[in-house]
Amino acid sequence: MQTKTDQLIYLYALIPTSEIADAAPSDQPGIDPEEKLQFHETGPVTAVICRVKRNEFSEDELKKNAENMEWLQEKAFHHHETMNRLNRDFTVIPLKFGTIYETTVSLEQTLQTKQDRLTELFSALAGKEEWNVKVYADRDTFTETVLETSPVIAEKNKAIEGMSKGKQFFERRKLDQFVSEQADREIAEKCDALHESLKEMSSDHEIKKNWDRKVTGRNEAMCFNSAYLLNSEQSGTIMEAVEAANSDPANAGLTFELTGPWPAYHFSSLEEG
Repeated sequence: MQTKTDQLIYLYALIPTSEIADAAPSDQPGIDPEEKLQFHETGPVTAVICRVKRNEFSEDELKKNAENMEWLQEKAFHHHETMNRLNRDFTVIPLKFGTIYETTVSLEQTLQTKQDRLTELFSALAGKEEWNVKVYADRDTFTETVLETSPVIAEKNKAIEGMSKGKQFFERRKLDQFVSEQADREIAEKCDALHESLKEMSSDHEIKKNWDRKVTGRNEAMCFNSAYLLNSEQSGTIMEAVEAANSDPANAGLTFELTGPWPAYHFSSLEEG
């Protein structure tokens, strides 16, 4: 059996003590499969923790292990699945994968210094959930949509048809550039329009950096990436909005992807402001 000094504290999440009542963590193994999840109460805040081996989760060892993709995938999957289960039952402030404390005493000290912020977050997150929206563009297909639906392009094509062959060549090259730029404009406009409608139904939102194809593994380019914090009962509304965007023929070539509900990863910073 390990001594206390051989172990560290792995922190999954924070939940209001008032929501615990007689609840107890499940018997599922912790991120260290030899340990179980624990609820560690510190006044109005309860930390969901697991004791872990120092020789696996110390700062230096964690950096080394994170380079082992099999280890990282297994542990990160466990972390996020545990967070999702907690989120179904409690108001959750999720912590990043790999949040480690030396002892429960050092954890308690942090919670005490952050108590006002934690109270503020619990109030802001109660009854809410995070949904993520990503938009992908198949440029060839969407460009065809623009060609078929743009009256401006139709007029330009008609004008070119009345020109001499030599002039047609140069004007069509200019038109190709115009069509490409028009496709960019319309993609941005459609993403902005959806974002504005989703903002109206959310209490908070965040536009995130687009991921490149190496990360997404998709052929289409990601052209919009955002997160929204909604009241739980509005989940049907955001689903309907994204479904409508996908069903609109004018959006052919664009894929609107909705995922959730998630713990409020993007809306639970422990820092003020």
